[in-house]
Amino acid sequence: MKNIMNKFNKIAIGALVAVLTIGFVGPIAPSTAFAATTVDLGVADDFSVLAGSSIVDANISSILTGHVGLSPGTSFGALTSAEVVEGIIYAVDATGPDGSAGNNPTLVGNAKAALDNAFIAAGQLTTSAVTSDLGTFNGGVLTPGVYEDNGAPASLGLTGTLTLDAQGDADAVFIFKAESTLTTAADSEVVLINGAQACNVFWQIGSSATLGTNTTFKGTIMANIAITDTGGSTIEGRLLARTGAVTLDNTTITKATCVTPPPEPEPESAPSLSFGESNYWAPLPLINVTKIPSPLALPLGPGSVTYTYIVTNVGAVPLDGVWVKDNKCSDIKFLSGDTNNDSILDLDEEWKYNCVKTLSKTETNTVTAHGSANGWDGYDTANATVVVGVPIVPPLINVVKKPSAFVLPIGGGAITYLYTVTNPGTAPLSNVSIIDNKCTGLPGRVVGHPGDLNKNNLLENNESWSFTCQTNLTQTTTNRATAQGSANGLTVLDFAQATVVVAVPGLPATGIGLDEKSIPWNIVIPAGIFAALTFFYFALRKKIV
Repeated sequence: MKNIMNKFNKIAIGALVAVLTIGFVGPIAPSTAFAATTVDLGVADDFSVLAGSSIVDANISSILTGHVGLSPGTSFGALTSAEVVEGIIYAVDATGPDGSAGNNPTLVGNAKAALDNAFIAAGQLTTSAVTSDLGTFNGGVLTPGVYEDNGAPASLGLTGTLTLDAQGDADAVFIFKAESTLTTAADSEVVLINGAQACNVFWQIGSSATLGTNTTFKGTIMANIAITDTGGSTIEGRLLARTGAVTLDNTTITKATCVTPPPEPEPESAPSLSFGESNYWAPLPLINVTKIPSPLALPLGPGSVTYTYIVTNVGAVPLDGVWVKDNKCSDIKFLSGDTNNDSILDLDEEWKYNCVKTLSKTETNTVTAHGSANGWDGYDTANATVVVGVPIVPPLINVVKKPSAFVLPIGGGAITYLYTVTNPGTAPLSNVSIIDNKCTGLPGRVVGHPGDLNKNNLLENNESWSFTCQTNLTQTTTNRATAQGSANGLTVLDFAQATVVVAVPGLPATGIGLDEKSIPWNIVIPAGIFAALTFFYFALRKKIV
């Protein structure tokens, strides 16, 4: 019996040490898989084209949005300042095309130095080896990561379509590395879906890159030597060559800019609902805002733009405290929609606002709409881009998200989300996708695609497409839907959020909530185990005595 007692003592002491260690150190964090991180372009971010030896323009009808820089070379070929939109041609001297080059060797030198740093920063740990033709590897669909061809020679190519799927993460990064070359076939295409953004796609090429005719490309190409477009390519990104030439031929480059999704809202006075409370079944607020610029493009240069904001109540309860704010247009005016003049956004009302602004360059701005009900706050955002100096009409997209219930009983249950996607712009949208960051079932289009009126798989401005997703919730959840589409070589995103409350058991007011973040588990759990071990220790000792 004494031996048993000694063994128990050792076990108890060992367990106690482990418990106390966990209690003081806290829970051990799970290992995190390596993920690609964004590449800081520094000053080079403002350039659509950077070259080392020369810039060649085979056809003087290119459209370049952003600065153009050349260093240490001085030959611009037939490039003209008329082809450079929203930017300046920077050279190491004043001998640029048609006398328009900016004599700023310091700036272009800094941009080239920033490119050198970014090229090195893109050399991140490879997560997946790929075959040379990205259009055939893994069915032509890739998720975020760092990809490299380890063949001989180690080169990357693209025939057909490469789809980059961000899986609902608008900050997801894709990096492609090749020690040798990058070559795309004619009419090849890079497509972004489920939140992927061109600003987060980088191509590190050890030698040179060649784009086939009419390639639709996404991301920033950083080539160690040269970059050539053989004609008519559309790039949402940048062409940055460290030492060699950049050759253009009727090339359209739109400098990629990131759109940041809104943070999950923190209600100003979020009630912790208990089952049986009088407001338990009270619906939560749900608001939607659509933003439409007029005009969508100013091809002849700077001019006035009127932004129209349409705010609707897509929930089940009237909203008060409604406001609309734009991060780059301040004089927002209410126009109409409050039919009964009670300052309450009712379910059957559509409130309109506008804001007028003069734009001198292409701009993307974000509007946020807010409304309150039953002690909760609802938010929605919308982004819009107006292109200045370029005959390109940017796309628009809008998504409305509705849960099948706003409140679930204790323990939670099944929820079905309905997503309605529309096109408030004029350009038909291709590659339309939607994803939800906390819905375990991938949103799928309603069977039969009844919203696609002409069955051409393009979202027209007179169509409304529906998606659904079902999941089980066990705790109060705010989740975000991301809708995405493309048109005219540009990609557009919209976000929609909804909160579903899962009730908690009614308990006395202790000052400590049931949110796991407010419970000191690293103290509670060790203390409980310690108490149990102590009890068994003395119980066994008493029995032996």
